[in-house]
Amino acid sequence: MQVTFIDKQELAPQVWLYRFKPKSTLDFTPGQYARFTFPFHVADPHDQQHRTFSFVSHPNSPELSILTRLEKPYSVFKQPLSQLESGDIMHIDEPHGDTILPRLDTVPLVFVAQGIALASYIAMLQEIADQKLTHPTTLLWAHRADDAPLIGLMPGGVPLQARREFTYPEKLTGTHIAEYDTPDSLIYLSGGQHFVESLGAELEASGIPRERIIYDYYEGYAEL
Repeated sequence: MQVTFIDKQELAPQVWLYRFKPKSTLDFTPGQYARFTFPFHVADPHDQQHRTFSFVSHPNSPELSILTRLEKPYSVFKQPLSQLESGDIMHIDEPHGDTILPRLDTVPLVFVAQGIALASYIAMLQEIADQKLTHPTTLLWAHRADDAPLIGLMPGGVPLQARREFTYPEKLTGTHIAEYDTPDSLIYLSGGQHFVESLGAELEASGIPRERIIYDYYEGYAEL
């Protein structure tokens, strides 16, 4: 599908919210992502012509929004992304991803995010608020000090059971997560590959079943 760039807003140092207008209504589930490509060839050394972004926006919104970190020197994809002007075109494929809410709204949720991966949960939290779902919900967020303003993305009306932030160099560990875990909860891990894999391994080693852990890797980011 074709999407038209509207504008961008810097929410924290080097972290930008991008807004797009889709050509037609896009059907997706809160928490999903899509692959974005430019309508021209990008000189990627691995010939990777797309990048994956989670939707910050809710499906009911007429616009699509994503969050990205733009740090210099820009990558071959981030360079043209940083230069987008209103009216420019990108393309997205069908939304994907298992980072979505369970059908039963009594299931406790533990959302764990690193840096800008907080974006993975914004639409899900909006869905909880809009639908008045009763999930007991906890948010654990590890981030740089400069990223603190991103908490402003949190929708109002979400009855969080707990919210805890870990500002670098403080480290979020599996032990912290276990404090909020219950036998029937789902644990969502969203962030860079090392962050997600190391926490997941720690949780599984502690006896938490693999089927209660949902992994959400941010493509192209070692750290967030």
